[in-house]
Amino acid sequence: MQTAPPTTRADPSQTTGEMLWDVVDLTSGAVVMLLPLLLLAVPGVVLFVVLPALVLLAVAAAPVILAGAIAVPSYLLVRAIRRRPHRRQKTGSPRTVALAGRAG
Repeated sequence: MQTAPPTTRADPSQTTGEMLWDVVDLTSGAVVMLLPLLLLAVPGVVLFVVLPALVLLAVAAAPVILAGAIAVPSYLLVRAIRRRPHRRQKTGSPRTVALAGRAG
């Protein structure tokens, strides 16, 4: 017994709107069918994407924090010393006396 392969032909009576409705119907069915996978995928994405990214960020931030802990106090100390007003002695220094002697 020999069977002929099934031939599928587009129904010429089907309009474009009906074809689009069929596509929407199939797409919505696929979305409803795949919703449980979303429930399973979210914890996996968090576990395998977000947490490693946070760990890498923490590892990369550690040297920056360490360098800041070393460099910032010395910077603040130098800035505080430079902003301090200079105290001048009331007794004249030898240079001041020498300059005053030339003028008068």
